[in-house]
Amino acid sequence: MLIPRRKNAAVVTKTAASLNLALVEFSPEWENTVANLARLDAVTDAVFNLEGHGGPDILILPECFSTGFSMSPRIVEFPGSSRTLEWMKRMAALYDCAVAGSVPVWDKGGKRFNRFYFVTPEGVIGTYDKRHLFFGGEGEIFTPGTDRTVLVYKGWKILPGICFDLRFPVWSRNNASSPYDLYINVANWPAARMREAGALLAARAIENVAYAAFCNRAGSDSLMEYSGGSAVVNHRGRTRSSVVEVCGTRVAMASLDMAEMLRFRASFPVLGRADNYKLDIELK
Repeated sequence: MLIPRRKNAAVVTKTAASLNLALVEFSPEWENTVANLARLDAVTDAVFNLEGHGGPDILILPECFSTGFSMSPRIVEFPGSSRTLEWMKRMAALYDCAVAGSVPVWDKGGKRFNRFYFVTPEGVIGTYDKRHLFFGGEGEIFTPGTDRTVLVYKGWKILPGICFDLRFPVWSRNNASSPYDLYINVANWPAARMREAGALLAARAIENVAYAAFCNRAGSDSLMEYSGGSAVVNHRGRTRSSVVEVCGTRVAMASLDMAEMLRFRASFPVLGRADNYKLDIELK
């Protein structure tokens, strides 16, 4: 059965005062979904059994975490029979947390999308298709998304992004018609450009007066080297995450405080001075 796409996927719960994140810098084996998900079983179990850390509310995984950043049609999954999506649903239910990450999928008349899935313990599935496709083949293989999506979980409004999206501030601009509290970007960002990633992450948080989380893979593939660098920053661009290692994998942990962010928005109401605009998107 095809999973229905939801522009705003919500679980009706009281807003959580804090939100705990775990960003897993997983290094996937190239185009080996079965092996990668098996390794992630152990990593996920270790994350939820860390001494001195409560279990995260959201487990965040990198872009194309079950396959690597491959353009091969062999690894693209159908939403209704996706091994990776079924794994995400199982983990969300087992550990009572939301699970987020991107998966290459077939949809809409045979088109391919780099799709961000957000799966809650209740089985609600939110999706976002990567808007800004990278050079070197992604734009020729995948179709760019056309919907800016805001998801709601535990009362927190969350804007998803995927890797290259981080460079485009208009797409992620916080506005009154579709506001958000947390920006999550999952990535395969190369080591050679990590300085830029840090600057862009801080800028997205500061200009939107929101938390911003960047979950990047580590290791290497046939294309590039990756150095992780996952982090969570607050509305002032200050780092709010610390890194632990489980099963040879680095995990950035952070606890977000809604009241702290709202107090700053009230004392420094910069969002109210934002320019009005409307995105002109040609639907294809």
